[in-house]
Amino acid sequence: MSRGRIVALSSMSLLLPACPAAVPGATPAPAAAPAAAPTTCTTMYTVVSGDSWFAISKKTGVSQSSLYSANGTTASSPLFPGMQLCLPAGATVTTVTGTTAPPAGQLPVNLAAFPTQGPCWFIDSWQAPRGGGRLHEGVDIMAKAGQYVYAVQDGTLSKQTLDRAGSLSGNAWWLTGTDGSYFFYAHLSAFAPDLKVGSKVVAGQIIGYVGRTGNASGAHLHFEVHPRGGAAVNPTPIVRAVDGCRNTTPPPQPSGTLPPTPNTVAPAGSGTATTAPATPAPVPGTTAPTPVVPTNTAPTPPAPGAAWQFISPKTAYDSSWNGGSMAPFSRQIVKVSGLAGVPSGTAGVLVRLTVSGASSSGYLVTYSCETGAPVVSQLSFREGGGAVGTSMVRVVKGQICVMSSAVAKVKVEVLAAQSASGVGLQAVTATRVLDTRSTARLTPGSQIQIANSLLGVPAGAQALSVAVTFVNPDAAGIFSMGFCGQGLWTTALNADPVSSFAMTMRVNPSGWCITSSVATDVIIDVTGVWAGATKVSTVDPLRIFDSRSSGGVSQTDAPVQVAGLGGVPAGASTALLAITLVTGSVGTSVFAYPCAEGPISGTVVAAVANRVSTAVVPVRLSGGQVCFRSINPADVIVDVVGAG
Repeated sequence: MSRGRIVALSSMSLLLPACPAAVPGATPAPAAAPAAAPTTCTTMYTVVSGDSWFAISKKTGVSQSSLYSANGTTASSPLFPGMQLCLPAGATVTTVTGTTAPPAGQLPVNLAAFPTQGPCWFIDSWQAPRGGGRLHEGVDIMAKAGQYVYAVQDGTLSKQTLDRAGSLSGNAWWLTGTDGSYFFYAHLSAFAPDLKVGSKVVAGQIIGYVGRTGNASGAHLHFEVHPRGGAAVNPTPIVRAVDGCRNTTPPPQPSGTLPPTPNTVAPAGSGTATTAPATPAPVPGTTAPTPVVPTNTAPTPPAPGAAWQFISPKTAYDSSWNGGSMAPFSRQIVKVSGLAGVPSGTAGVLVRLTVSGASSSGYLVTYSCETGAPVVSQLSFREGGGAVGTSMVRVVKGQICVMSSAVAKVKVEVLAAQSASGVGLQAVTATRVLDTRSTARLTPGSQIQIANSLLGVPAGAQALSVAVTFVNPDAAGIFSMGFCGQGLWTTALNADPVSSFAMTMRVNPSGWCITSSVATDVIIDVTGVWAGATKVSTVDPLRIFDSRSSGGVSQTDAPVQVAGLGGVPAGASTALLAITLVTGSVGTSVFAYPCAEGPISGTVVAAVANRVSTAVVPVRLSGGQVCFRSINPADVIVDVVGAG
C-alpha cells in the first residue's frame, strides 16, 4: 500500500500536512484561547436537569457571552445537573444560591496523603449519571485489587458498612477530619486489622484494600470529599493535587509494620473474609444534558486476541420496528445471535450505527448488557441531524445493549463477528485514495468508482476502515457508498462546510462506488486494513483520556497511555478508539498517531466550530501509547472499545 497524506481540517480550511490546500474563498480562522475565569465569584447558580447555556442566560437575565466569560468556558462546554456556575454582575434571577466561591486555584479541602497505593489512574467523572437516577459524587481511582487504601487526613473512622446483597458501596469507611470534613471510601475488598468505628488514624495510615465489593464492575476505589460535613464536591482536582498514582511504596505506618495481605483479613465485625460481589444487574441510563460525559468503567481482565469474520451487513435493530424512535436513556437489548453469518456463541461484533431525527444533540453508546451502561460515546449527533459510525461490542448470551441520550431514530447493523477463523486488524498510515478537489467535484447523480488497486486492498483482506470527509457541499443531502453495480448504503450529508465520519466496509473485486444527491467534494482516507494476524478483541468501553480536565489539546503532543488499562492487553500494539472532538469558537482537526512517528503517521478527526464529533478509528500504538495534536485548541475525549 502506498503512503498518502493525512487530511487536516479547520473550521474554514482543509489543510494537508506538507501542502496546504485552502477551501476556495475561505480564510483560516485564528485559534481562540478560552476566556479566563474570574479570580472570585460572589453569586453561584446550580445547574438543574434540562438546563442549557441559553436557558440559564434567560433565567438569570445576563447574556450568554457574559456567562462564558464568567466561567472561562464556551458554548460547547457540557453542563451537568448539580454543577455550580459563577454568575456575572447583574444577574436578577431569584433561584440562585448566594454562596461565595473560593479564589481560583484554592481547593475547599487539602489532602495530606493520596487515597491509594500506586500504580493507579483516575479521570474526572463528577456528576456522571448512574442507575436509579443517581449522579456520581466521587472520583473512581482504578487500581488492582488488594492494593493499600490510605487515610487522607488525620481523623476518626466514623462509620463503616459491610458488603451484602444489594449494597451499592460494599465494604466502606467514612473518615472524619478535625474540621468536620469527611471522606467516603467504597468497594473495599477488606478492612485493615485492628480498626473499628471510633479508631483514630493518621494521614497515610493503611485503612483497607482496593476491591470490587458492592455495585462495582471491577477493582477500584470510589472516593468522595464532603467539606465540613456538607454536600459532596468534585474530588478530582483535590485528589490530583496530591496525585500519588506512581508511588508504589507505602508510607511508614504507626505500628512500624505493614498489615497482612488482604486475603488473610476479615472485615471488622464479621467472622469471614469478604466475598466477591455478584455480577451487577444491567443499569439503564439516566438524564444527562451533555453529549459526552466521563465514564466510570473499571478495569477488566485483558481479553485474548480474536479473529473477525465479515458478513453481508445484517440489521439487528431498527427503532422503526417499535415506535419509530428510541426513548432517551432507555436500554435497548439487541439480539445478534441467530443473524445469518454470525457464529453461535460469538464473543463480539463489529456494528454500524446510524442515528437520524434526534430531538436534541446527544450521543449513542453500545455495551455489554451485563455491565450496565457506561457513560461514554461511540457516536455523537446533532439536533435533527444524522450521524453514522462503527463500534466494537462484547456479546454476552447472544445480546448487546444500546442507549441513546436523546429521542432519536437508531439503526444497528452487524458487519462482522469474532470467530475461530478470520482476519485481524492492521492500523495503517492514513492513505489518501480519493480527493475530488484535485480531480472533479462529485455532482448530483454522478458516480465515482474507486478500484481495489487504488484502495490498496492486500491479498486476504476482508474490509477497510476509512475516514470520509465532505468539503463545501451545496446543501444538505444524501451520500451513498458501496459495491459498484449493487445496492449502495446511504447516509445523511449535512450542509457544514467541513464534516466527516469513520466507517468500516467490506471489499469485493468490483471496488467501491460513491454517489451524492448534492454537489460536494469528497475525500477518502484508508486508516485500517482488516487482514493479517494482529488479533483485536472487544474491550468494555473505557475512558482513557479527557482533556476537559487538563486544559484541552493544542499543537503540543499529548501522549495517552492505552496498553495495560482496563481490558487492554499490556502488550497491545493496535487499538480501536472512539475519539470525540469538542470544538469551541473555531473548528479544528485532531491527529491521533504513534508517539514515536509524528502526526503524518496517524489518523484524524475533524469538526467545524461549536460541534461535537465522534469517530471510532484504528490506531497504532508506540510503547503502549498514542499521541494527540490539534491544529486549533479543542477538547478531546478518548474511549477504547477494542485492542490487541
